[in-house]
This record gives sequence, structure tokens and C-alpha cells, in this order.
Amino acid sequence: MKSDFWDQRFGSDAYAYGVAPNTFLAETLPALVPLPADVIELGAGEGRNAVFFAEQGYRVTALDYSRAGIEKTQRLAASRGVAVETIHADVLRWRPERRWDAVLLSFLHLPPPARPALYRKIREILAPGGALVAEWFRPEQITEGHKSGGPPRLEMMVTEEELRAHFPEAGIRRLESVTRTLDEGAHHAGSAAVVRLVWQAPE
Repeated sequence: MKSDFWDQRFGSDAYAYGVAPNTFLAETLPALVPLPADVIELGAGEGRNAVFFAEQGYRVTALDYSRAGIEKTQRLAASRGVAVETIHADVLRWRPERRWDAVLLSFLHLPPPARPALYRKIREILAPGGALVAEWFRPEQITEGHKSGGPPRLEMMVTEEELRAHFPEAGIRRLESVTRTLDEGAHHAGSAAVVRLVWQAPE
């Protein structure tokens, strides 16, 4: 989807996905990556996860290609009294010059031809021993009729098999398909079919 779609969605004062963090990310990251640590969220949206982890003491970078999302991230961080580095960029064209101790993704859905480049970039920007914590909708979100949000097209969904093909098995710490209840603002609410990955880069 183009940035103007997300600029429109994020353009109001209300937070489309709320201001509370994704519960899977919030529960999983602290056990894997202790403070102090540098964390980046790709597709950070309006900043709910980035600001939450900054409040916990992480040094956080939030990347999104929606300028409206970046601006709301900055406002949310300021209102909470924390610092979040923001990057306005298309994740596929972005050329990072450093690495992070953790990479976070929360429902960052790209077309199939673009996803291998995303997975490759994640592996490249993780510091040795760093961790990826990610959650996506899987195809059953559509085929089972869940109404809690996500892309309308089946090919935008992510499967366990795809993730195993792009992240070496030795680093997989958790890979699971589950059905859970989302309570993330107006656009992520209700029963959801998701796939979760925790992957650790080699030391």
C-alpha cells in the first residue's frame, strides 16, 4: 500500500491502533533483550510500540514511510516524556548504517515480491546475538472469516513455511500459528489468526 493510504489513516487526532503496545511484543522482548539495548521497529505506524519500549528504558528507533505516522510517534513520545529516534523512509529503499540489538515488527504486511528483501534486511541490521520479534496475520485471517483487520488480499498474509524459508532454523526460538483476540484500536479488534516469529541472529 502507498504512503498516502497510511497518511490518510493516521491523519486524524485519534490513534488508529490505539496507544497501547502489541501484547506479544511487550511480553516477549524483555526476556530476550535486557537493558540497555538498541531497538528498531520497522513499520512503526503511530508509535505505540516504539514509545512503550522507550518508556521501559530501551533506546528506540521507529521507522515508517507515513509522514503522518512519524509525526504522531513524535507527539506521543513527547507526551510521555521519552525520546524516540524517528526515520521517515520506505523500509525497502532505506540504507541503514548501523545495527540494532532487536528488530520489532507488528503486522507489517508487504506484497510477496517485496518480502524476501525485507527478511534479508532484518538479518543484516541485527547485531550479533540480536533478536527479531514479529507478528503478522496468516492466511486463515481471511479463509476462516476473522474480522479483526489486516490486508484484504490473501497473498499479503504470511505463513510459517515462508518464514522458515527465509530465517535459518538454528536461530528460530519461537515460530507458531495461533488465534488470539486483538484489542488494538478501531482497526484491530476481535478474533485474529496470526503467525509469530522470534529469531536470534548468530553471535
